[in-house]
Amino acid sequence: MRGSYIERIQKLSEKLSDPNLAVRARKMDSNTFSRNRKMSLKDILLCCLSKKGLTTALELRNYFKQKGDLYMEISKQGYLQQRKRLNPEVFSYLNDEYLADFYHSSEPKLWNGFLLLAIDGSKAEIPNSVENRERFGKSNNQHSELGQIRALVSGMYDILNQFYLDIEISHISTNETELAKKNLNHLKRMNIKQPVLVIFDRGYPSMEFVDFLETEKINYLFRLSSNDYKFERNNMVSTDEAVILRHTHQRLEKIRKRHPDRFEHMKEKVSTHTRIMTSILPSGKELALMTNLPFEISQKELEDLYYHRWEIEKKYHTLKNKMKFESVTGKSTIYVDQDFRAQVLVYNMIQDIRKEADDKVSVKGREKNCRYPMRTNENIAIGLFKEQMIKLILEKDAERRRQLLFELQAEMEEHILPQRKLPGKERKKNISNKYKNNQKSSF
Repeated sequence: MRGSYIERIQKLSEKLSDPNLAVRARKMDSNTFSRNRKMSLKDILLCCLSKKGLTTALELRNYFKQKGDLYMEISKQGYLQQRKRLNPEVFSYLNDEYLADFYHSSEPKLWNGFLLLAIDGSKAEIPNSVENRERFGKSNNQHSELGQIRALVSGMYDILNQFYLDIEISHISTNETELAKKNLNHLKRMNIKQPVLVIFDRGYPSMEFVDFLETEKINYLFRLSSNDYKFERNNMVSTDEAVILRHTHQRLEKIRKRHPDRFEHMKEKVSTHTRIMTSILPSGKELALMTNLPFEISQKELEDLYYHRWEIEKKYHTLKNKMKFESVTGKSTIYVDQDFRAQVLVYNMIQDIRKEADDKVSVKGREKNCRYPMRTNENIAIGLFKEQMIKLILEKDAERRRQLLFELQAEMEEHILPQRKLPGKERKKNISNKYKNNQKSSF
């Protein structure tokens, strides 16, 4: 639908000016943002969203300059004090509101009738402070006895529609499946009606988590590690068959200790029925997948589908290295939550415009008989949007905003790259510098 993102950005601009948003922006038992201040709630939210990883003083200067205020009336200290009163959940709420019209329409792309999601965790670098060390913990390695301060981030990503639906931030030692449950429970808050199929990597397919997914009527596709359900896999007579996972005393005892609320239910259930597929990769290693999808969907289809999970890995790379996701405003814990959630909303807005630009670029590429499918340059698209974002959101005239957005899309379409399908290779640890001469940031 041409230009549908324009309506979503228009509604977001209106939502930022809604007086009722202050209720969502307050912490519990607080009346913050009820009085007129030098910097309004809308200004604070926009300054968070337009963050470019600069010093706080420069972020404020650039914001007010783009807004058209020649004199910055608030100090860095005053701004940071206001930020400490801001509820980070307001950005998740704005993200839900932004995506609501899309997912409640006929626009979403589906795979065999399913909304295709990927959930995965990632360690994120955060500022080294006593508060963050206590809240998020540290990640030790052989090079550091003190450990580096890291948070565990769990993202839920829509593979075909290229949106982040949810992000959870927690202590580095948190179990990834517990964060995945929070991601999936967020679907209820979004009132998602489409059937859901979620792809998980190794580390997720515990019997308790499978039972959670079945209880919530969520379809799944797991990759199994070499030690997962070895007894059942050793007794398989083909590479794709229905398998019964017995709820043995040993398995139930682990569930009783970790999830007593689910123990009795699984004890009465006796077993879990699932489907396991095995094949040999070109590297000689085994690929084992587990799903509750019917046999009408072939093993080959599901093997090909599993590799779509890599999209969420690429998007973590985008957030961290192209959007300066880990460049947090300050050392306080609340800034971590605010900045991470704010940049997910910005990412969705950029991808919304970029999807339409990619469609046009792809058509032009086919008309020119290009050897490879063409797409827009993501890094430059991010830079172009960051450059124009404040002007776009603050523009009062809807028709003028529409024109600015079309101009932005057209500029994105000028910077294109071929989509080459490279042969799969064994993953290697990257030992190169984070900042490369041929991959400079766009802002």
